[in-house]
Amino acid sequence: MTGSSAAALLVLEGPWWTPEQKPKRPSVLPFFEGMENYRGDFNIYYSNFYEKNGFIRALRDDLTHTREGRLFLYVAAHGYQRMFGGLASKRGMQLSTLLRELKNAANYSNIEGVVLGSCTIGSNVEEFMNTIKSSKIVWMFGYTCEIDWMTSTLIDLSVFEQMMGLEKGLLRNRQQILDRFARALRRFDQDYPICSEGASPVRLADAITLVIQPRGRGRRPEDATSMLQERLGWSREGG
Repeated sequence: MTGSSAAALLVLEGPWWTPEQKPKRPSVLPFFEGMENYRGDFNIYYSNFYEKNGFIRALRDDLTHTREGRLFLYVAAHGYQRMFGGLASKRGMQLSTLLRELKNAANYSNIEGVVLGSCTIGSNVEEFMNTIKSSKIVWMFGYTCEIDWMTSTLIDLSVFEQMMGLEKGLLRNRQQILDRFARALRRFDQDYPICSEGASPVRLADAITLVIQPRGRGRRPEDATSMLQERLGWSREGG
């Protein structure tokens, strides 16, 4: 399935556990292959990466060999504040490197939406906005704290299911984009403790970041997190 109307999901995944920790090395891929089989209207391109150069090669190679007209990018790996990827003694790469490569890739591809399935990376809202500014990327979604692996994978699956179903012509409409995100997240409990900060749990409602830049001349990126929370009817902590 190729052509301007076809869609592709690019999945770039870093290792989550060492073989000693979890010998079967769990991956997000089977979850998304299930959606691919169920929907039958998009293709998956998958790569692993273990360090900075591996990430850069995987991102560039997948995009270079992709012919579909609509691209969605899922980068799933460990995250900590301003570091991304890494496992055990390997430190991973700077967040600035990750976002610079995403912006470069968006300059020559049709990336429409990005989910960063990583702990704490979503707390860098300004960097999200700078990454999609003046690019073809319409939205970027992430998490602000140390997320539960299984729960966040299911949320990411729901986000892509809904956003890949949004008609391309509606990418100019912020309200339609927000409506789709609300559908994706409404399946989940706002009070579920998806994160932890020290000894304190963090509710799902307080753990997400959404940045949107609708298509159209002169449109600018904006932090749409509070608008999404309002659309969902989710209360802010302490509110």
